[in-house]
Amino acid sequence: MKGITGNVSNAYQRYAVKPLSSSQEAQATASKTTRAATAEAAKVSISAEARELAGGNGVNTQKVEALKAAIADGNFKVNSNVVAQKILDGFGV
Repeated sequence: MKGITGNVSNAYQRYAVKPLSSSQEAQATASKTTRAATAEAAKVSISAEARELAGGNGVNTQKVEALKAAIADGNFKVNSNVVAQKILDGFGV
């Protein structure tokens, strides 16, 4: 088994953290400033009107429930002419 050879302080110097140079410090500071500016730019606010509109989501829940009940009872009838016309309208025909 070999023993430890060489200068121990030399080994420490090879792996030790070196101090930052002034240009590296400037880059680190600029990076922190950029991150702070980005975080500030990412902030948004939602108006009360937008919150109100988002809560309603535009679904007529009474109509949905009536359709569910008609389907469950077997009373819902599909009008094939209306379905065909909607398909054609979707293709611009």
